[in-house]
Amino acid sequence: MFTIIWRTIKDRKYSIIVFSAAGVLLLWLYVLLFPAMQEMADDFLKVLEGYPEAFMNMFPITEATFANIENFLAMEQYSLMIPILIIFMLVAMAAVGLAGEVEHGTAEILLSRPVSRLKIFFARYLVGIFALIVFIVASTIMIIPLGELHNVDYILENFISISILCFVFGWAVFSIAIMLSAIFSERSRVYMIMGGLMIGMYVLQIIASISEKWENLQYVSFFYYYDYEKALLDNSLDALNIILFIGVAIICTVVGAYWFNKRDVAVQ
Repeated sequence: MFTIIWRTIKDRKYSIIVFSAAGVLLLWLYVLLFPAMQEMADDFLKVLEGYPEAFMNMFPITEATFANIENFLAMEQYSLMIPILIIFMLVAMAAVGLAGEVEHGTAEILLSRPVSRLKIFFARYLVGIFALIVFIVASTIMIIPLGELHNVDYILENFISISILCFVFGWAVFSIAIMLSAIFSERSRVYMIMGGLMIGMYVLQIIASISEKWENLQYVSFFYYYDYEKALLDNSLDALNIILFIGVAIICTVVGAYWFNKRDVAVQ
């Protein structure tokens, strides 16, 4: 199993490096921009006064946004960019890891080894979790050297909280994706279903934030439970949100492992 894990890490290393580099570069960019944005805050807010109310509901930029680095990153980095990068990276890794093997006809070679299907499944699974951890360290915990380098004050405890939230969010997304990868034999189906699911959830969250009539739609969206502001600004994690993400992750992992263990991979 360790051999499979190591081989998979080597095969996916460029993907892990590229996404992690994107995360740390975005963080670095916003840390560099923060002092200048603080100075321009008043002018920027005046420009936003002419924007429609619906836009401001989607992106609630206020004077507080520029008060400290946590507020600024909550709006610029963790509201959308980090979730998108997490989804793209993990869905791709899940799709290639199982469905991709079946689609390319290499699954039979892998399964011919003296290793159980469950070990193969969890080897691919653990590599995805490893990639998620590396990405979170690069895009969040790297605030420590970057903040010190550019003399930007930060609250480490708040960044630990957002790291935990990003992890459970990514864990749930990856578990759904790898379950689909265990069920289907084509990567395109995994991409299509996960893409539709994530976009659908995001649209529902936007609709719920714009109109009180549809506010109950937010409860079926992952993005409602991904409360990045509470984590990064208040150093607080909602237990229900964490339990929900962990519950989804565990259920989908169990279903995916069971399905992959029972399915006939020769059937295309």
